[in-house]
Amino acid sequence: MLPSVRSRIIFTILFFAALAIGSLYTYISYTFNNFSNKTAKQSLTMLSQSIFQTVTQGMLAGDPQVVQETLERARKIQGIESLDVSKSELVLEIYKKDGETFTATPMVRDVFASKEPKTIEKTQNNHHTIQLLNPMIADKSCISCHYNAKDGDILGVMNLVVSLDSNDKEINDTKIVLLITLAVAFIAFVIIMSIFFSKEVIAPLDELRSRIRALVDGDKDLTKRIEVVRENEFAQSAYAVNDFVSSIQDTINDVKSLGSKNVSIANTITNASSFINKSIEEESVIVSHTTEKSRSIKEILDLSIEMAKETQQRVSQANANLESSKEALGELVSEVEVFIEVEHELSDQLIHLKQDADQVKSVLVVIKDIAEQTNLLALNAAIEAARAGEHGRGFAVVADEVRKLAERTQKSLTEIEISVSTIVQSINDVSDKMNENAQGMQRLTSISQDVEQKVNETSLEMQHSIEVAVKSVEDSKIMVKHTDEIINQIAEINAHSSSNKEKVISIENDSKNLLEVAHLLDSRINEFKS
Repeated sequence: MLPSVRSRIIFTILFFAALAIGSLYTYISYTFNNFSNKTAKQSLTMLSQSIFQTVTQGMLAGDPQVVQETLERARKIQGIESLDVSKSELVLEIYKKDGETFTATPMVRDVFASKEPKTIEKTQNNHHTIQLLNPMIADKSCISCHYNAKDGDILGVMNLVVSLDSNDKEINDTKIVLLITLAVAFIAFVIIMSIFFSKEVIAPLDELRSRIRALVDGDKDLTKRIEVVRENEFAQSAYAVNDFVSSIQDTINDVKSLGSKNVSIANTITNASSFINKSIEEESVIVSHTTEKSRSIKEILDLSIEMAKETQQRVSQANANLESSKEALGELVSEVEVFIEVEHELSDQLIHLKQDADQVKSVLVVIKDIAEQTNLLALNAAIEAARAGEHGRGFAVVADEVRKLAERTQKSLTEIEISVSTIVQSINDVSDKMNENAQGMQRLTSISQDVEQKVNETSLEMQHSIEVAVKSVEDSKIMVKHTDEIINQIAEINAHSSSNKEKVISIENDSKNLLEVAHLLDSRINEFKS
């Protein structure tokens, strides 16, 4: 923040003047640019129409040489960068030169298609140009030479590119002149406003400040007043300061009259001090008795503290034992859960053992069926052998069936063997699990014994804690008796203290008033002339 009024006024003038000049310059530059560009485009349109009419008249002459000379003269006009006429396909059919083709420029093709003129403005590498694409539409006068065209067809497109660099340069030069003019106006405005505020505001403020400073740091004569030269806003401030000095003068006169009150305040302090000394002597005797009782209480408290510490240690030990018991019980629960899980596994294995036995029965049934069929086949083979004689070819079939039955029998026997092995293994597993259960039960018994022992130890510790608590109660009764005596004596002290408190408050208030009056009289009164 700016420290002085002068600097704030100057800053305000500079800020708003710069803001106004900047806004004005921006508006004028923007308006001038738009006007110049609009004027340049209008002039360019008129130039384009003039060139277009000239080229059209040359075409009406029917001589290509005249048209070419017209284009060359137009290209030499200042500001024109390029001027070309693209022939339509209808014109190329009649007046096509060697190697001449229809234009490949997309923008020119768009004008051929839309039959509408097009204006393109662009700035590239600080080079400002405007390109005009104007279609050349056939009328009745053109049909005589261009017999393959009809009224309204496009015979060509004039492509005119004009440079606006000179126009932009003139605009920039004008902006520079405008900026210099506004800068000079800004400086002149700031100087004039600074002189005005210095004369009409700063100078009167400096005068008023110098007079107030003389009143404060000079002879401090409260009978003097600030002289008013001109009736203005600063004169009103001077009148207000004079009124304030008058008020201060009256106040100083009142303060001087307070000196006589110091004697009365000093007498009050003396009387209060005598009363306080007497009360302090009485309180000294009471405090002595209180000190003796306090020492007795201190000894009892010390002993109680020691016993409380011992009790705390024993309770801590009991707590630790209880924690150990809790952990042991946790292990016991875990073992029981394991035992239950093992029992479940034994039940599942017994179920599987029963299923294996059922499979053995099924296999035995199959073996029985196979044996019966084998007997029947053997019987049939004997009958066929008796009947066939030499023609016993059917025995081959019978023999084959017998062989298959034998294989099935062998397979069934293998399955029986596997099932029996599975049953044996399951029985062994059940036996192992039962052994593990027996060991778990033993561990469970041991843990239970440990828990019982720790519970007994905890009981003993708690018994001792009770004895300590009884002793603490007895000591507490003695402490209560002594405390009652202390309370009674303290009550007497409180009575005296209450009386002393009122006197002390009175002394404190009087002392503050005396100090304030003394300091005021000593350091300020004699500095002013009233």
